[in-house]
Amino acid sequence: MISIFKSIPKFAFIPNRYKAYIFSIAITVVAIVSVLAHGGLKLGVDFTGGTLLQVHFQTPASTDQIRAALSDAGFSISEIQKIKDTDKIKNAFLIRTGLQNKAEGKDQSMGQQMAEALTQKLPQNAVTVDSDETVGPKIGKELQLKALWAVLVGLLFILIYVNFRFDFRFGVAAIISLFHDVACTVGFISLTGMEFNMQSMAVLLTILGYSINDSIVVADRIRENVKKPHKETYGELVNRSINETLSRTLVTAVSVFLVLIALQLFSGRVLSDFTKPMLFGLIIGTYSSIFIVASLVVDWEIKSPIKRKK
Repeated sequence: MISIFKSIPKFAFIPNRYKAYIFSIAITVVAIVSVLAHGGLKLGVDFTGGTLLQVHFQTPASTDQIRAALSDAGFSISEIQKIKDTDKIKNAFLIRTGLQNKAEGKDQSMGQQMAEALTQKLPQNAVTVDSDETVGPKIGKELQLKALWAVLVGLLFILIYVNFRFDFRFGVAAIISLFHDVACTVGFISLTGMEFNMQSMAVLLTILGYSINDSIVVADRIRENVKKPHKETYGELVNRSINETLSRTLVTAVSVFLVLIALQLFSGRVLSDFTKPMLFGLIIGTYSSIFIVASLVVDWEIKSPIKRKK
């Protein structure tokens, strides 16, 4: 196995756990305040219902021209966003609208109707539809509920698994850490103004899996070291265990980080809303598996020691 350190490092993770607690509480508060200040998350079409249309024009166009053209055709547009030009696509826009549709009864999607309206209102500038996504209001609300259940059920099964494999304390600490990771990532999505959609749900579930995997590696090493003869206090043993697994944790994190950077740089906007929060979640998940889970178990052990066989 690749190792970053020539010998086992001796970083003081556990002795500095209270600083980590303060930092974690601070970024969690910032995340919650951001969501509340924005009146909730900026839900995507997946959850609210409506149409998300991506088009590009043959020659440059402005958002004012597009909004005027669609308004004249009877469409109520909630947002028009210019997409950064690439070598493949230039003059591209994302058009998001609600469920209003003045042309009901046509054998066309709302996106197709908007594209047709743009063609009629801007005949001098050819328009091409890159993607057309429409979700009904009922489906949107069902997806919201299913997304919430997906996260809650995931956390429940993680608690059961960790409790079964290790003990209840590690299970509770792991769940607290995962709530911390999810809250911080949701806060990042809110602060950056990104939409919260099904891609965001995939990000949260991926982060849950990644973070708990790291936590389990640390917990497994702690369990092994507890069974061996030692003269250290429980906190010292846990700190040594974290340092022993640190190389593995960092190698995994760096490997995933490089893949995500490559996706961010070369995949374009298609995966941008996935890779940005994933990069943040990777960092926060690695941090929490090192500083939060084991630290909570240590404090629990100090207040209520478990009698272990010597």
